[in-house]
Amino acid sequence: MGASSVVVVGDGDTWRLDDYGLSIAHLSASTIHRYRTSLDWFIREAALLGIDSPAQLDIQRIRRLVSKRQASGIARATIRTDLAALSSYLRFRDDLNLAHLRLALTRPKNTNGQHLPRTLDVAHVVDTLERLANDPALSRLDYAVLETLYDAGLRVGELVQLDIDDVNFADGRIHVRHGKGDKPRIVPVAERCCVALQQYLGTRSDTSQALFLGARGSRLGVRTVYRIVDRYFPGAHPHLLRHSYATHLLENGADLRSLQELLGHARLSTTEIYTHVSHERLAQVYRELHPRGK
Repeated sequence: MGASSVVVVGDGDTWRLDDYGLSIAHLSASTIHRYRTSLDWFIREAALLGIDSPAQLDIQRIRRLVSKRQASGIARATIRTDLAALSSYLRFRDDLNLAHLRLALTRPKNTNGQHLPRTLDVAHVVDTLERLANDPALSRLDYAVLETLYDAGLRVGELVQLDIDDVNFADGRIHVRHGKGDKPRIVPVAERCCVALQQYLGTRSDTSQALFLGARGSRLGVRTVYRIVDRYFPGAHPHLLRHSYATHLLENGADLRSLQELLGHARLSTTEIYTHVSHERLAQVYRELHPRGK
């Protein structure tokens, strides 16, 4: 992570960003990118407080910046990444003896209990994809992206990194080589997903190995995937299709261990959040259908 990759007001060398980039080079590319984005925000906001050097940091100022981030309404997961990035940086700056400032980095409390991921109704997803599959005027790229996101439960970062050779059309499997934490996995997909991908590839005349290409012939970008999802599922985002994939599998009898492998979660506890979503669905069914459920 070089100084040029972070928007810095003032003397970038003061923050020793090049050296910090070397110190986290062992992390995955996605983590380094998230840390870079978080530090980008932090350094700009610090400059607004007149902080042009990490030596000027104190607990009160750090807490003020963290509180501002929380008040912006940004997702808790993003705030946790912000805190992890800042904590990592403070640990790195041992030349300034800033370790005590890490005590100020308390994670935001969830006063409403555990946050449950929103999901799409299974009938809505299936009906929409069926309609799109039979629409000859629809972009084959758009349809292939949507089918792959939902059929494989991929993260958007995993989707855009897929190569053609990662898809085994004969066996109906996708090799996810760039999973979170650089943990590869193989996920099964339905025949309709393979057909969607083959139809899309049939529209191309290039020699690129990237599975999905953008308008300029380069690898499809994350922002474009967000626009595709929002176009056909208004208000939704790619990760919402992943949440729906997990919840729909669980509701149809998938066990947690299998779901953990399919999602590429390092810890089973991460997967267990979907049991809460499923329980909420069961409670809804009970309230709606049981004669004395209301």
